[in-house]
Amino acid sequence: MRPLPLIVSVIALCLAACAQVNRPDPQDQTISVGHAVHAPKAAHGRLRIATYNVHMESAQEILRGIRADRELESADILFLQEIEATSEHTPQRLAELLGYDYAYAPGYGVGDGGSHGIAIVSRVSLHALKLIELPRHDVVFNSARRVALAATILLAEPPIRIYNVHLDNRLNPKDRAAQLRPVLADAQRLGATPALIGGDMNTSPFCWIGHVVPLPCGLQDDRIESSVRKSGFDTPVTKSGGTHKVFAMRLDAIYTRALSVTAFGVADDARISDHLPLWADIEHPRVGPRWPAWERRGSSRAPLAKRSSARRRGPR
Repeated sequence: MRPLPLIVSVIALCLAACAQVNRPDPQDQTISVGHAVHAPKAAHGRLRIATYNVHMESAQEILRGIRADRELESADILFLQEIEATSEHTPQRLAELLGYDYAYAPGYGVGDGGSHGIAIVSRVSLHALKLIELPRHDVVFNSARRVALAATILLAEPPIRIYNVHLDNRLNPKDRAAQLRPVLADAQRLGATPALIGGDMNTSPFCWIGHVVPLPCGLQDDRIESSVRKSGFDTPVTKSGGTHKVFAMRLDAIYTRALSVTAFGVADDARISDHLPLWADIEHPRVGPRWPAWERRGSSRAPLAKRSSARRRGPR
């Protein structure tokens, strides 16, 4: 066989093999929810939201990561990506350990009828839950259904709409912006309602040939942030620093609309995943630094003995 046909044949076989490791849709595509039973806890002056890709760790291991960092442990709302709902590991179990409410949206299916998806685990009650299907891309291997999870928190008037997002990895800037577009469109339908989008945007410093071969390009975060700002959102945490252990890549983000960010940072002591948690403190424009005590929930968490080394920054 001539070299070129041989090469083509090898590539075809590789792609066929890669297709076998693409991810199936979950058997159950509905949102699961749970509510804490703890009594309300007095407000402490701000609402902290953190986003963390937990890399398929168990509830106990995620709890260990949360407890390892003071900045992360004090978060009121956690956006979690790559969390799995299986017979052994469930978002419900993590919520029970924390004493929080939770909502979980499945992305793709895993063995034994379980799923891999995203969750919001919250000290604050979650309302008007919505699963948003994101554009699906064939990225050759590990192609999967991608979703966002939206919820409303009722701390004051107007309410705040929040979105947890996990975008594909091997996308180029145009496709990445397009995959986020349904979330931005959903937020735009709410007019000027305060809103926050957070999650793993996978904004690595690479562009991709055929969704497989990486080329340094340094455009991913700039392009998606430009798209976000054109849709009426602010990008207040761009100076957070890296949120990934490899090359200090800034893969995770928090975008806001009609909300003040008073501080933000990366929780360096939470080391259970290849990602590092990103957090931000927000204030409602109508309320300021005090939140109604009746909307806060207590926690079963133990106090930490270890001081956090998280990088704390103010808004830029």
